[in-house]
Amino acid sequence: MRSLLCAILGLTLLWSPPAEAQIVKALQIMRNNRPPDFAFDPARAAPAPDYRSDDAWAALPERRDAADLAPLNLQPIDPKSAQVDVFFVYPTVFMSRDAWNADWRDAGYRDQVSDGPLRGQASVFNGCCRVFAPHYRQMTLGGFVKWSENSDAAMALAYRDVERAFDEFVSRRARGRPFILAGHSQGSRLLRTLIERRIEGTTHANRLVAAYLVGHWMEAEWFERPGALRACRSAYDTGCVITWSSFAEGRNATAQRLTLGRSSGYAPERERRPYVCINPLSWSTDGAVAPARLNRGAWLHGGGATPRAFEPGLVSARCRDGALYVSSPRQKIYTDLVIPFGNFHNLDYNMVYMNVRDNLPVRIGAFWKR
Repeated sequence: MRSLLCAILGLTLLWSPPAEAQIVKALQIMRNNRPPDFAFDPARAAPAPDYRSDDAWAALPERRDAADLAPLNLQPIDPKSAQVDVFFVYPTVFMSRDAWNADWRDAGYRDQVSDGPLRGQASVFNGCCRVFAPHYRQMTLGGFVKWSENSDAAMALAYRDVERAFDEFVSRRARGRPFILAGHSQGSRLLRTLIERRIEGTTHANRLVAAYLVGHWMEAEWFERPGALRACRSAYDTGCVITWSSFAEGRNATAQRLTLGRSSGYAPERERRPYVCINPLSWSTDGAVAPARLNRGAWLHGGGATPRAFEPGLVSARCRDGALYVSSPRQKIYTDLVIPFGNFHNLDYNMVYMNVRDNLPVRIGAFWKR
């Protein structure tokens, strides 16, 4: 905990004045999300999901679920006419000190998955594709706040679930169809490992339209490995990885990443190195500012019975030093979700929702033509 307090003080010096409320909020996040005070024990984990059962899936195309929601006046594609499938791995929603890994059967956990990432992230793919999202025994947030051998073990357990779900997906659910991998945060980290172990060097790579590893730092050297997937560099690239992590313009994402990475021990974010970013407003990597007029629409689902309309022009954006820097939105519904020190992690998909949604048919079309 002391190292985390030092990290907050370091961030204070990096951005002065940082607003006292941000410091208080950051410290509260750290205190509330410490890791469990006992060692990881696989015997204490919930039973593994059986992915042959529909109950083990948070989203499936043959039933109505939160991944089917869409902005006002937009409709999801008829699953029967979709030619591409999406395997979506949701981000961290489990924030408990009572267990290292979530119990996927827990009703509250399942509600959090549906109300958050399925509505706000997985739904971006329902205009083009059938969406599959497995439940899995994800690691608690505290495992990231202070990384340890317990974190390694908890993440390994989560990965085994995702790998088994993917094997079921390609063998029985997708059955040879083209597919997209998509995730956010912890989900993207797990998909990164899945790509290394199940995609690269296999026939699955031939059917991969693209992999959206959003909200997870992807170092440039990862793409330089023998047989590695490429980083996407345009609106038409296929068989490649799309990645960005969002921060407020004027902040220093590199310093923030290094400060928090070194204090928590969370690898690979402890060393200064080049990272990859594509700008979802322009689908370019050149570092030029994409003005807000290129923002086709941000979207948060809201809590009402009727979905909200998307909001064009919410932010501008540019890639620099491996991060996506965005202008600050004025609407409170968005600013309330910003993490202290200008970290837009919670809004990585939402701020550029319609740019992602509208590009998907273009990218899929390029896949069929290659």
